[in-house]
Amino acid sequence: MSTFTPVMATSAQKIQSAKSLTGAFRLFISFATPNILTTKIMLFVALRFFFEQITHLDLFIALAVGIYWPFQEWFLHKTVLHLKPRQIMGRRFDPMFAWRHRYHHCHPWVLETTFLPTGLIYSLIPIHVAAWFLVMPTPGLACTGIICFSATTLLYEWVHYLTHSNYRPKSHWLRRVYRNHAMHHFKNENYWFSFTVPWIDTAMRSAPEASSVPQSETCRNLGVQDD
Repeated sequence: MSTFTPVMATSAQKIQSAKSLTGAFRLFISFATPNILTTKIMLFVALRFFFEQITHLDLFIALAVGIYWPFQEWFLHKTVLHLKPRQIMGRRFDPMFAWRHRYHHCHPWVLETTFLPTGLIYSLIPIHVAAWFLVMPTPGLACTGIICFSATTLLYEWVHYLTHSNYRPKSHWLRRVYRNHAMHHFKNENYWFSFTVPWIDTAMRSAPEASSVPQSETCRNLGVQDD
């Protein structure tokens, strides 16, 4: 049986300083994942200006990544993170990202579980960089793609972290994000999969009226009995 226990267990409910946006941000940058992503972005921003001038193609890439990201977010959350263990050739198949996400549902106030695992990020960085340099016609445009994709990942990390912190949002957009994510965690895990763009759930028909959705008994374990 796969298990996950974070090295540190930072309970959001016990950190009063994170009630303000400034306090929440200071806590956010104390975690490893945001710093890894920020360092990666800064490095490739420097490389972008080294290679060539910025053109309209950079704007096109930024727009394409911005449109693609929220749909990827919704799809991976629904199909990959909520993947249930399976028996394949007599062996239990239960990938890390799935049981780690179940741990997150079971312990929604442990802030370490809101971030992408640092080991996963380190392993994906060379693949991500190589892929952009392979598909883009110039090194500069490859850097633009890496910057934009890393920036959307960092935004996702920030928004997801905020929904599990003590900070209470003031903007309409963030209040809707909070509401949808709370419904996903505590009402029914089969709906409300988006993060940064909550309207994606509306487009994908996964944001019904809360009153029409039954209370799920498996919100905390996603229907899997882990140790």
